[in-house]
Amino acid sequence: MNTTTTESQTKQFVRLYYLDWLRVILIIGVFVYHAVSPFREGLGYHIINQEHSLVLTIIMITIWPWALPLFFLVAGAASLFALRRRSNRQYISERVTRLLIPLIVGSLLLTPFQAYLEWLHKGWFEGTFLSFIPILLADITSNNWFSPLIFLEVGYHLWFLAFLFLYSLLTLPIFRWFQGDAGSSFNAWLGHLVEKRGGILLFIIPLTLARVLVQPYFPEEHGWLDFIYSLLFFILGYILYADDRFLTAVRRDRWLLVAGGILSLVVYGGLTASFGDQAFEWTMNFVVPWSILLIFLFALSSWCWSLCVLYLAMTHLDFSNKWLVYGNDTIMPFYLLHQPVIIPIAYFFVQWNVNMWVKLLVVLISSFLITLGLVEVLVRPFKPIRRLFGMKSRKQKVNKTRTTRARKGNAPPFKVDS
Repeated sequence: MNTTTTESQTKQFVRLYYLDWLRVILIIGVFVYHAVSPFREGLGYHIINQEHSLVLTIIMITIWPWALPLFFLVAGAASLFALRRRSNRQYISERVTRLLIPLIVGSLLLTPFQAYLEWLHKGWFEGTFLSFIPILLADITSNNWFSPLIFLEVGYHLWFLAFLFLYSLLTLPIFRWFQGDAGSSFNAWLGHLVEKRGGILLFIIPLTLARVLVQPYFPEEHGWLDFIYSLLFFILGYILYADDRFLTAVRRDRWLLVAGGILSLVVYGGLTASFGDQAFEWTMNFVVPWSILLIFLFALSSWCWSLCVLYLAMTHLDFSNKWLVYGNDTIMPFYLLHQPVIIPIAYFFVQWNVNMWVKLLVVLISSFLITLGLVEVLVRPFKPIRRLFGMKSRKQKVNKTRTTRARKGNAPPFKVDS
């Protein structure tokens, strides 16, 4: 067994509050991303405003390569903590309660009206909501069910929960293997590699290879490419917290990660600005060497910026307060409800004959307030509704008492899984 792992160094655990903060901040980021999506250029959304903002589009493209990967990285780390305190059966049961049930409830109750408004908005359908349901069902059942894209069709924004649930099942044997002697030896070998300066960048190799092998055949967003790519981040999130040396390397190489992130943005942005849509075709049609270069730059951006944000969170957000406690409690229902609120509001307000930025602010602010209001009025007070929306019971209190332990070098503490 590897004696350098945090698990063998100490039996004491503390809560890593910065991972909680990251989850809450990322969910708010997803809300903002969806709320401003009707006003971006060329990327498409369920509701589209006639006037678009190029600046807003550039900002969203810049964030796109790393925001969701960071989400799955954090989720993978959470799986490590959960599996140290739960049996396989308990782990799967919790994932069913926290992910699968909200996915099913949200898909049945929240997706149809979103789809109805999108089809009306885009001129694909005319008629009542009730007459639309059979058409929606026929459209869903006619699609390829052996593809992750089906989760986008059935659940709209809830594809994310479907990915997380499937990852939890698929990686359970892998994560249990990591906890054994062979897996610990493998982690020790990886930990030895990252002890060398710049070693943390070696993980870009499997990320690039995955995209090179999959992207030419399954380039669709939220299809097999995203499924496999995000799965790698989920596994890497587990690995990062399995040995202290990985996060030590993140701290040590933070400026190298910043440099890699900036380089990827500048070169990738320069190529896409110079060649436009042709640059995207290079990655789809696999024109060597430009396609491989662009794929590598995308993976470089994903990995470097994810770890940069993780470092900032480790450095500045390792504390708790009432806002974090509230955010942890409401994060799931807020996620489920935010887009079903955004779409009808955007559907009506994009028809306004006013300045685009006025419409954007109205959609952003009103959607946030209404979503939060629905959570407070319809979800939080009622135990059955809380369970359907993936919330914990009110009896489950987060232990705010932080256990202290002697740290070795710059090694981070572990989280108490609540």
